[in-house]
Order: sequence, then structure tokens, then C-alpha cells
Amino acid sequence: MRIDQRRLAFILIGGMAAYTLGRGLLNIIFGDPLLTIILTLIVSAIFWIATWLHWRGWEGARFFATAGVTLVVAGGLGNNEQDIVLFTPLAFALALTNVQWVAGVGVAIMAILLGRDLLDDNALNGVYADIAVLASYVVQVAAFAAARFSLDSARIEAERNATQAEAARREIAERAAAIEQQRHELAEQNRRQQELIELVGQLETPAVRIADGVLLAPLVGSIDSRRAGRITSRLLELVHERRVNLVIIDVAGVPVIDTAVANAITQTVRALRLLGCKVILTGIAAQVALTLTHIGIDLRELDVAASPQEALQRWMSEQIAAARDQRNGSLN
Repeated sequence: MRIDQRRLAFILIGGMAAYTLGRGLLNIIFGDPLLTIILTLIVSAIFWIATWLHWRGWEGARFFATAGVTLVVAGGLGNNEQDIVLFTPLAFALALTNVQWVAGVGVAIMAILLGRDLLDDNALNGVYADIAVLASYVVQVAAFAAARFSLDSARIEAERNATQAEAARREIAERAAAIEQQRHELAEQNRRQQELIELVGQLETPAVRIADGVLLAPLVGSIDSRRAGRITSRLLELVHERRVNLVIIDVAGVPVIDTAVANAITQTVRALRLLGCKVILTGIAAQVALTLTHIGIDLRELDVAASPQEALQRWMSEQIAAARDQRNGSLN
């Protein structure tokens, strides 16, 4: 468990309350002087009250305990000889308060002692009025104050470092969250771009099912090597997924069919035939046919029809004829 300033104050005040009560009871048992017993019990009462106030949440309880023990100790000390109890209030001020209170407790103790000495016989002739003793005491008070100042400085620096570390942690967390958000946005953008690419691919090669097992693929616009590859991939995928038996490729919307386009169409037809699919090419205009003849493209391996309707009718006729032949064969 981390012990902070509040817990430390509660432990010290409560511990001193128990200690001074026990010490007072022992003073009574051993028959110590009445003044000693009274002062000890007063100090114990101060500490018990301070403990209760501190437990109730009053932050001034540690200053109350320090002031009370200062007055009792300074009022009960003798002026004829030095007593180590003189430094008890300073020790408490050092542990529980701040540098101003440490210096103030030191000044208050000496002022009370010198005042008592002066009131006794109207002269400063006690042990604490001695220049050497007073100088030594001042040095001790200065040492206590310097120690408290060092503790406060270290605490302030630690709190500042902790605040900066927390700020840095929050900044790192915010940056990480921002990076994660950007990553999600980029992933979403990539997903949308992929969907657009797929949509463009589908629009570039529209395919319409016009009969059972028959697919019409009208090509529109110019065709280069990149688009030709996508057309081939798209048609192969559709033929495989839909178990197509006939693909009608209509090139009426292709403005220019040169050697590269013709070769691309030929490669597509060959690839589809490897899947067991029949391919009929339609939409070849007279000018395109003349161009293909001039550039020397051999289209004999291609099945050609004037229009998709003619290609479909031819296919239906072939299917009917095949079914009739199969039926006649089974009857024979």
C-alpha cells in the first residue's frame, strides 16, 4: 500500500496518541511529579482529538497537533538545563507540516522559553538565554527547516514529474487512438475502393442470363490488354459459378477492333472452351469485318452470328435437334 502524506500524518498522530496515553499511565503508576503527569495527559488528549479530527477528514488536524504539542512542551520545559524533548515539536512539524510551520514552531518554542525565563526573575539568565545554546538551537531549527524544504521540493518535483508523465501518457493514448482511427478509416476506404473496383469490373463486363445456361456478355468501349484480362477473368468466373453452357459475346459496342483486341477475344474464347462452354461472337459490323480481313486475323475457330437473337435461336435449334436425336436413338 502506498503511504501518502495523509496516511503518514494519521499514523504519526494516532501513534503518538497511544504512546502519550501509555506514558501518562506509567507516570501515574511510578509516581512521577504531578506536573509531568498533567502535561503528558494533556499532550495525549491533544493527539487523540487530532486523530479523531484527522479521521473525520479535517486537514488542519496535523497543524492542531503540532501547535498543541509545541505549547505543552515549551510550557513544561525547565529553563535550568537543556532537554531533548525540546526537539519533539520540531520533529512533528518536520513530518506533518511545511517549512513555514517548522520555522514558526522553532521561533515559538524559543520565544515561550525566553518569555518564561524573563517572567520568573525579570532577567534572561536561563540555559536557553545563553548565546552558545541559542545559536546551537537556531542552527538546529534551520536544519529542520532545510530538511522540510528539501522534502517539499522533492514532493513538488515528483508531483510535477507525475503530472508530466500522466500528460505524456494521455497524449500517447490519444495519438494511439488517432492512429487506430486512421487505420480503421483507411481499412474502410480500402474496402470501399475494392468494392468500387469490383463494381467497375462488373460494369466493364456486364453479363445477362437470357436463357437456361446461356449468358450474354455485351462489350462496350475500347479494349486494351488490362481490360481484356479482366473480361476473361470475369467470364471464366461466371461460367464456372453458374454452370453456363453458352456465352454470347457481343462486340457491337466496341468502336475499334484491331489485332490486339482480336487476339484478346480469341484468347477469351479459347479459355471459355476449356471449361466446356460454347462461345458465339456477335455484333461484327461490315467495317470491322473488313478491318479484320486486312490485318490477317484468322477467325475460323470462332463461331460467329449476326446478332445475339440469331445466336440464341441457333443454340436453341441445336439443343432441340440434339434432344430429338437422343430420343430417336433411345427408341431404336
